[in-house]
Parts: sequence; C-alpha cells; structure tokens
Amino acid sequence: MDEFNALNAGSVAQVAYRDLFCPHADLPRALRNWSEVRGVQLRSLRKITHERGGRSQKVLFGLHDGYAVESVLIRRHDGRTACISSQVGCAFACQFCVSGQAGLKRNLLAGEIVEQVVQLGPMVNRIVFMGIGEPLNNYEHVLKAIRILRDRRGMHFPTTGITLSSLGIPKALVRLREEHLAINLTISLHATTQEVRDRLIPGARKHDINEVIARALSWAERHGRIVTFAYLVLPGINDTIADARRLARLVGKRRGRVNLMRWNPVDGIALKLTNDRSLGLFRGVLDRAGVPVVVRDTQGRDILAACGQLWLRDLRGAPV
Repeated sequence: MDEFNALNAGSVAQVAYRDLFCPHADLPRALRNWSEVRGVQLRSLRKITHERGGRSQKVLFGLHDGYAVESVLIRRHDGRTACISSQVGCAFACQFCVSGQAGLKRNLLAGEIVEQVVQLGPMVNRIVFMGIGEPLNNYEHVLKAIRILRDRRGMHFPTTGITLSSLGIPKALVRLREEHLAINLTISLHATTQEVRDRLIPGARKHDINEVIARALSWAERHGRIVTFAYLVLPGINDTIADARRLARLVGKRRGRVNLMRWNPVDGIALKLTNDRSLGLFRGVLDRAGVPVVVRDTQGRDILAACGQLWLRDLRGAPV
C-alpha cells in the first residue's frame, strides 16, 4: 500500500487503490493513463487459452519469461472458486502429479498470484492455493498476495474464504502459526508412514511425517480452526485397513479432519484408481474412530483441470 501511495501522490490525476483490481481485460482509460504516466505495468499475465468443462474453466496465463501456468475457475451455486498457482513448476516431484515433472523454475511474484484472481473474474468468492507449486515454498510472496487480497481498500477478500494447501513444510508451518490471518489450511498427507510418503513425495523426504502433522495441529489449536488432511487413496500403496487405522491415530480426536480423494489420471503416470468398496472400507475405519471424514468431490477432470493434472507449460501451451 505504501508503494501505491507514493505512486499516487502529486498533482497528476489519481486513482483509487481498488481501481487497480479491475477485472476487465480492457482497462478504463483513466487507469491506463495513470499507469502510463507513472511507468507502471498493471497486467503482467497474458491470457493465452481457456477451456470450458461442465462446471470448470481452465485458463492458461503466459508469463514474461516464456513460461505459462494454469489456473482453474470452478462454478458453484453461491459463487466461484479460483484455484491458483503459486510457483512456476514445483520442486517436490509428487509421483501422482504432473505439475512438478519439469522441476521448479521460479516463484511467482505476489502480483502474479493476485492477478490470477483478478483475471478469473468478479464472482470469485473463494480462493484455493491448489494449482501449480507448493505455497509454503514461496512463503513471502504467497503471504504478501493474501494480504493484498484481503486489504479492505482493494478487493477486501475475506481470509476465511482462502485455503492454503501444502505438503507441510515444518519450518514454514511454525511461521504460519504466528501469522494473524484467519485462512484455512489443508495438508496433503497421502501416506501414514515415512517410507510410503517418501516414495510418493520425493521432495518431502527431509520432512518427518509426525512433525508435519504436529505442526499443522499446533496451527489449528493456535487459531481455533480445523486443519484438513488430504489423503489420496491409491490401491496397493496406501489403502489398507492398517493405513486407515494409522491415519486415525495420527489425526486423533483433535482439530483435524480428513478429505479422502481419488486419483485424477494423467498420461504417463502408472497408478490405479481406487474402487468404491475400498474407499468405503477406508472411510468406515475413520468414521468408527471418530475422525471427521468426507470423500472429496473432484471438479475439472473433464478438461484435465483437477488436482494433479495441471502442467507447467510454455507460451505455445505445450507442457514443459
């Protein structure tokens, strides 16, 4: 905000801070004139393509350095959810996800994160950091973006409508615990033993699974909120009754709940889809243990826009 005030000072025509978040591709003339006089680039993302599905729309945003990231707009009866990216690629190389196949190229800047929300339209009333990248691996820019989004002088977006989804970086969770932000937190767990988690998420090998869970639950206690543990049920890997019982013990009857997920298929990744019976048995163990659990509905699979299906691309739209 201080940067804006400095730019907006003087006798030349001024604009309101909220004007910077105009969602229209064709910006008002007064705003264009303001930016030209001050040498400010108001739009750094170029919308290259978009695909529409049943309830979702996938948008490919071009970046200044030749890369492009994907974002998703999900239609709900009471608004729209923006699923946004936080990095250009990802360093964690999850075996069930294509976003990190090219590795991490760079962090997205706070402005590039905010602009995804702006360009996805004025009906967005929920934001989920579930696109490309690990948000807590880009801590400074992600937190700066959240503060910009929630500023009452601008978009005035309620932080209770923002969900940060992370693999769980313990040091970053310690910092997040002390932030005065009433966001929602989802931890992508996907395993109940260190061995299996290391195999599924190679980039998280140095993060002890017990510490990840402990730090997340500590965040929940500190803020009086519920932390969600996302668990991708994969046949023959993490779907046994023993896994379900371990998960129930790990989460316990504390401020945690479990979202069970089905894998979203991607070409080149040889994983199997769980069947309803196995999913039901797994869920039943958690139910009987008193752990709140739901099977999460998947949106965007018809246009390859569901979790794990977003590619890092170039400006031609080709996967990197």
